[in-house]
Formats: sequence, C-alpha cells, structure tokens
Amino acid sequence: MTKTAKETGEAKKAGKFSVWRLLKGALVALGTAAVGCGLLYSLDVFRDDIRVAPGYVMTSESLRLVKYPRWMTPAILAELDVSLLDPAFPQRFSLLDADVCPQIAAAYEKCPWIEKVERIVKHDPRVDPDRPPLEVTLRFRRPLAFIQEREGFVLMDEHCVRLPGVYSEPRLGAEKFLVVTGISAAPPESGQAWTDPAVQAALKVADAVEDRRETYRLVTIDMSNFGQRRDPRDTEIAIWTASDTRIKWGRAPSAVGVILQEKTPDEKVAYLDYVYKTLKGQVDGQLSYIDIPNEAIRRRSATTDVAATRVRS
Repeated sequence: MTKTAKETGEAKKAGKFSVWRLLKGALVALGTAAVGCGLLYSLDVFRDDIRVAPGYVMTSESLRLVKYPRWMTPAILAELDVSLLDPAFPQRFSLLDADVCPQIAAAYEKCPWIEKVERIVKHDPRVDPDRPPLEVTLRFRRPLAFIQEREGFVLMDEHCVRLPGVYSEPRLGAEKFLVVTGISAAPPESGQAWTDPAVQAALKVADAVEDRRETYRLVTIDMSNFGQRRDPRDTEIAIWTASDTRIKWGRAPSAVGVILQEKTPDEKVAYLDYVYKTLKGQVDGQLSYIDIPNEAIRRRSATTDVAATRVRS
C-alpha cells in the first residue's frame, strides 16, 4: 500500500522537527556546560583571590597554642616554632590550603616536648576577626624527674622518655622535680626512651610519690644500691627528704618482689602517709629513717639516733 502525497509531506515535516529538537537540545546542553565552566572558573579565580587575601595568608607566628603547662618557659616556647621543627614547612601559607592542618600537626609531632597534637581549629577572619586564625591544642609530655649526670641534669617524662636539654640545676623554670642519683648508664638522645632498668624503676617511684613531693619535702631518689650492688642487706631504693630523713623504699616493682611479699607502690605510699599522719608531720629531719618494708622508724636525737621503733599501719 503506497503512501499518499499528504502522508509523505507530513513524514518529511515530522523528520525536520525531530532534527530541530535534537539540535536545540544540543545547543541548550552546550550553553549550560559553557555557563557551568564559566562559573567554576569564576569560583576558582574567586577562591584564589580569597586564598591570597591578607586576612588568609599566614606565617608560623599566626599559630596560637590554646594552653600551656605550668613548667613552660620562654626558651621551650621558642622551640615550638613549626618552621624550626620542620625546615620544609612553608614560610607563608594560606588558611584555605587543604593540607595546612596535617602539615602543622606533622611539624609539632617532631618536637620531643610534645606527646600528641590533639586538635587544630581554623577560624575564618571574616567571621571571627578577634580570634586567632589557627588554634592548636597540644598534649605535652609530663616532666617527672631529673637524672643527675656528670655534665648536669637531664629531664625525664613519665614514660621514661628523655626531654631536651642538659640543666645546671634540677629546675625547669619555677618548677622543681625529684632528682634521681646513682645512675651509671649514659642517657639517650632527646625524644628517646631510656631503657636502663634502674632509671625505669626510679621513675616508677617518682610517679608514685609525686603528689607527696612538696608536702613531705622529698628531694632525691637514691639508686646507688639498685640490684643490691653495694650492700645486699640494705634497701635497693631510698628517698631522701630536704632535711636528710632517709626513706627506705625497698625493692623495685618486680615479679621477685611479689614472691617476697614486697608491698606494692600504692601500699608503700599508704604506709608513708600513715607515718606522717601518726607523727603529725614531724618527720623531716626528726627521723633518721622510715623503713617502709619493715614498717619501722628510727628517731633522731641531739647526739645519736635512738633505736628503731615499729610503727605498723
């Protein structure tokens, strides 16, 4: 069956309309893409303009630490410059740089004084003009005790990690700490753990009595007989007060100590508290010693020490 002239004309007309619709759709899509690209380009240019705007360009001095520990000194604070910690860190950077926070964290974590970078917060200068653009919260290592060496004193943290510096006196700014004597091993580099058993044992004792250090006027932990290398009948570890009362601590915490029914560090501190309470604090300089393992004390007279007295908790 053949098509009529009318049908043929309508078919041609429909075909032309279809082609026009396709062409129109393509033109619309092309125009939309062009506008989108233009907008993206404009946004990129706008972003780049903001990125280098004066309020967004930072230096290492733009960083603000949220809080400092009590022992912080100006000298240590100067060591916390990220440009010194990481020479590859850019002298100038933008607050809008995507990798700026990871770069700052990586630089700070190279510092032996810092245990962890806990938080870095950006503040948009347009929204918070009175706040620093970058606030950094750091977890600092906790200094615990000085180890006396030939050259001076080196500072250790609670995890047996050596902190920077060699000190002429056992003081960090205005803060005092216990001093450990009788250590023969050489100290490690800053930021490294000191694995010597005597050092580790001494720091466990320092940690156990740290809360009583000022109240009981504790100044020195003597490790010269650690392992009973000098006198097998004497205490392995001794603590000295400011007025030379000797506290016989006993053995270092160990499996052997448990077998020999040695008190735990908490039990030893509890006995020390008991003695100070029983004697109403009249201990420092008035007692020759406190023997914690044997629960005994020896009083000091004007001429000579009197006999040991049992003081049981």
